Amino acid sequence: MAGYPDEVKKIFADWKQSQLCADLEACADELQKRRLEFIEYGEPDKLTPKKRAALNSKLLAQALLHRSDCLIQAAGKMLIAKNVYGLALVARGHVEATSVLGHFCRRIDSFSKGNIEFDRYEQDIANGLLGAKDDLFTQAKAPVSILTCIENTDKYLNAELFDGEKKDMMEEIYIWLSEFAHPNFCSNKSAFNLDRETNRMIFRHDADLQESDFGLAGYMAVSAGFFPSLYDRFEKACEATLAEDVPAAPPCPA
Repeated sequence: MAGYPDEVKKIFADWKQSQLCADLEACADELQKRRLEFIEYGEPDKLTPKKRAALNSKLLAQALLHRSDCLIQAAGKMLIAKNVYGLALVARGHVEATSVLGHFCRRIDSFSKGNIEFDRYEQDIANGLLGAKDDLFTQAKAPVSILTCIENTDKYLNAELFDGEKKDMMEEIYIWLSEFAHPNFCSNKSAFNLDRETNRMIFRHDADLQESDFGLAGYMAVSAGFFPSLYDRFEKACEATLAEDVPAAPPCPA
């Protein structure tokens, strides 16, 4: 099982957050079950378009899984360091990974239903792997906006997991985590407390964690809980939709 070290478990236990710790460890364990050591890619120039799209889909899913797993482990390190800013950034980064996966669940679903052409899906999945915005990458296209990914993930979750109910959970989580990830009020307030007797704003240098800090880890647990289901759905859809067309067998001689 992919668990946290004892030092991290003790922090959760001391703050009466053992269930949250168990939830995150269970999510990490599910990721480990789906982890691959390698993907046999072969020579790109010899791949058919469908084979290349299928391999790129599997490669992107595994890259996102790796990111998801590493970020769950990093949350424990942020708790050890008592670094609420790092915890917020790690949690938000996890939501981004889950949202990119959800976005491509919706794209492969659109392709399977004939709403987009294969060429469009092939380009989108390639860009999901290779997209970049820095001027250094002159031949790369800009990756799809993370806000678009979040919107599409919510649409997919609403339709497929919530029976059409408009919950938009990923957007809600991402916006709240961004209040801590950006230098906004929530982030700024993490730096100091008000001493009402002296009317001083006391900075929390070397201060302990606060119970509210575990809410950030809780949001990560929500994102992590969605990831395995989205991974399985994406894998299943790709296997069904991107399978090579098998030529019909010749008729038997009379």
